[in-house]
Amino acid sequence: MIQQKTRRLDSLGHLGPRMGSHHARVAAELGRRIVSGQYPTDSILPVEADILEEFRVSRTVFREALRSLEAKGMVEARQRRGTAVLPREYWHLLDADVLGWVAQSGADPDMLLRLTELRIILEPGACRLAAIAASEEELQKIEGALSRMRTGANNPSEFQAADLDFHLALLAATGNEYLATLGAVISTALAVSIQRTNSTDETNHATLPAHQRIVDALRQHDGEAAAQASREQLGDTMVSLRWNGKQSRTSHQSSTTPASPRAAKAPGERA
Repeated sequence: MIQQKTRRLDSLGHLGPRMGSHHARVAAELGRRIVSGQYPTDSILPVEADILEEFRVSRTVFREALRSLEAKGMVEARQRRGTAVLPREYWHLLDADVLGWVAQSGADPDMLLRLTELRIILEPGACRLAAIAASEEELQKIEGALSRMRTGANNPSEFQAADLDFHLALLAATGNEYLATLGAVISTALAVSIQRTNSTDETNHATLPAHQRIVDALRQHDGEAAAQASREQLGDTMVSLRWNGKQSRTSHQSSTTPASPRAAKAPGERA
């Protein structure tokens, strides 16, 4: 059985910290500044002395942080110039930390849409595999996550954590270690996606039937039905993400544009 290694959502619904060491704290802050554009492509990071003073860390800690960012494809040392920020195409975008920094920075508004497209390609196929390969214990984990989604539907943080567990357990139940590992890798972005698309009690309740259809099909070892249920569930996710993106882009007009007599409703909400 494949061990799931995932990041937890804390009680406030935020992603829990992944890195706890001093060098990791420095790397995380520098990484966030890079993805937000504070340190743009080809710019040179502040000199060592300034970083040491700001973060109150040793030279050893700072250099370890730089090595971490270099390993993620975000920076490189340049002779006589310092440490330069590399173009985005060099970044390891499926690195869990890089995903988290990009997702939480809001620097890439289409990121969650693109990751959902990736899920639409992968998860229906994973459902086909899980319908054949899942053990009783793995099916019970998926069902347990769905049960917690139901009981936590009126509690956003509980629901979102259970929803994340559902999808990761589904990937683990395929018996394919590469799919399971990919699930762990994208868990950060998946958690952010769940937070964006299931932010109200009503949307939480609305998504439960699609998840139940996936479980029912898995129990019946019907791979095609499970895949179709997955496509429908992810299709709803895509619609919700696009709606949220549209609302975000137009929200700045609210102070100058008269309110509509009928407030807009999110997908899944009742009028």
